[in-house]
Amino acid sequence: MQNFWCKNPQVAAEAVRCRWPKSAEHTIFIADEICRGRYLFQDHWEMEPTHTAVDFGAEIAGIDWAAVPFGDPEWLYAMNRHTSLVNLAKAWLYTGDDRYARQFAALLDDWIARVPLTEESAANTWRSLETGLRCENWLRAAALLAGSGVLTDERRARMDASLTQHGEHLVRSYDTFHKLSNWGILQDNGLYLLGLYLGRQDWCALAAHRMDENLHRSVFADGSQWEQSPLYHCEVLHSALNTLHYAQAAGQTLPDRMVENIRRMCAALAKWCKPNGELLLQSDSDTVDTRDLLVLGAALLDDADLYACGGGQFWEENLWDLGIETEALWAARPAGKQQTASAALPDSGNYMLRGAHESFVHMHCGCLGSGHGHADLLHIDAGIAGEDVLTDAGRYTYVNDPTRHALKGPAAHNTTRVDGFDFSTCLDSWGYSALAVPVKGEYRFTDTADFVSGAHLGYLDKGLFTERKLVFLKQQGVLLVFDRLVGKGTHTFEQSFHFGQGTLTLTGQTAHWQGKNAAAVLHCLGSGLTLTAHKAPLATVYNWLEQTDALTVQRTATDDNWFVTALQLKPDAAAPDMTAELLPVRKLRLQTPLTDAEAQAVRLNANGQETVVLLCHGEVISEVDLLAAGGYAAYGKAVVFDADHPLGLCLAW
Repeated sequence: MQNFWCKNPQVAAEAVRCRWPKSAEHTIFIADEICRGRYLFQDHWEMEPTHTAVDFGAEIAGIDWAAVPFGDPEWLYAMNRHTSLVNLAKAWLYTGDDRYARQFAALLDDWIARVPLTEESAANTWRSLETGLRCENWLRAAALLAGSGVLTDERRARMDASLTQHGEHLVRSYDTFHKLSNWGILQDNGLYLLGLYLGRQDWCALAAHRMDENLHRSVFADGSQWEQSPLYHCEVLHSALNTLHYAQAAGQTLPDRMVENIRRMCAALAKWCKPNGELLLQSDSDTVDTRDLLVLGAALLDDADLYACGGGQFWEENLWDLGIETEALWAARPAGKQQTASAALPDSGNYMLRGAHESFVHMHCGCLGSGHGHADLLHIDAGIAGEDVLTDAGRYTYVNDPTRHALKGPAAHNTTRVDGFDFSTCLDSWGYSALAVPVKGEYRFTDTADFVSGAHLGYLDKGLFTERKLVFLKQQGVLLVFDRLVGKGTHTFEQSFHFGQGTLTLTGQTAHWQGKNAAAVLHCLGSGLTLTAHKAPLATVYNWLEQTDALTVQRTATDDNWFVTALQLKPDAAAPDMTAELLPVRKLRLQTPLTDAEAQAVRLNANGQETVVLLCHGEVISEVDLLAAGGYAAYGKAVVFDADHPLGLCLAW
């Protein structure tokens, strides 16, 4: 097994203890808890982490492998993936204490003896997803414990017999659902590894074929995985990279198409994650540092740019996967290019705008994806200097309850609603009774400013059309948000803003946010606005719910309904000093004033720099003429004027 994964476990363990002592200490703590009969699941790539231990008692016979604590079956699934065995193996390497190795042996023996594969268990302890992950964790733990003496010939024979049953189950357990979902990749990674370990080349070939077809179906041309969850994009990519790693170590090749899809998924992740390498809380996702995954992709695909995007260094997981010898080779290579430019994933409708001081803005206007997708059309995230200013509320739980429904709904996202109605309606934990259709707009990225637009048809049954346009001034860290509701009649238009952890202060139509090391100001422009500050749920990781500040903005109007919002991001704790005001827009030659439904303009003064942004919402020029605002004039749908661009920087025509 060592040849397929960690070639020198003791060296890796010593390196981790030296560089990440707190991580090693936490692993030992988790292993100690396991020896006491208490189970927590908090590994770096744990799909559904837990924060409250379940105590079965010190006697292993007391473990109920099919228990569902807290009414959440995800706990059962985590228990039967057996990351606990890997934690015990690492703790043995860190300490040399044989009780961890003995606990591994006792748990392995107990599970094999008391958890048979039946029609009933195939739906819980033997779910194909858990079966595939359990194969990998057994073999990884066994590789780490090779020198412990607990893997006797007799125990190895029992383990191998059970693994053979695992493989046969994985071969059989494959249907249409597995051909597209993340399940297929996660379980077939386990099948591929089993094929290598047990000398079953037919299993390797079958697993590679299935994974190749799954990735071909589920990975968009822009490299994003169809489920619209950055976390599950990473889980799929992680398993696919593991398979590539095992194949390379065994001197085998995978289909070229599969490798190319892995490469595109790595490139998409570098664009999709925040500047600090963490995942957005988009859809069913947690805050997870992805840099180790990018470095793993760099090493397996020989991509220096991916290595730079991963921080240009090896992380803890990389030492276990690749070893210090590979680390030394990469440290001596020329540096690659980091992902500092704005980027679009147009097929999935994800746009990541990047500016100075690690500022970023993300907008989503794409398909829902799977049941892991949320009703988040036109949602925006924003942050600077490693802090989240505007954030998604996260997922918290998969239990079918009101909290799950609320966190999936539009009001838990930084988007708009009309008359208190959701544009997509959550039915249960995984389904929807109604879904809005996204309408992708334009995007243009420059060195100075970025532009993105999008819309959806979620209120078409009410005769209404809602759209959002963003202009991001990259050096000033200023975001302008233009929201419009197009239709007839009187309606209440609503914006939601969920802030990251910090303090929100509301004064009139201006909100000030103060984080640990960053600050922001948000100006809501125009008349007839009602602003309400309140507390809202925030789940940065599964099973952990906090409260954060949120702001709701409402405007009731007839026919023409709109918001213009200006947000300044500051990379330090100093209070932002941006001013913002709406300007009238007219045709220059004819001096014809334009309505807000036709065009809008904003004058900004931020960091001592004046900028005027003009947006034309319709086809209003029928003669040879220009649009004018604030002493500037241009032809275009989205134009930025400043000292460097007195004639206007046109972002859309």
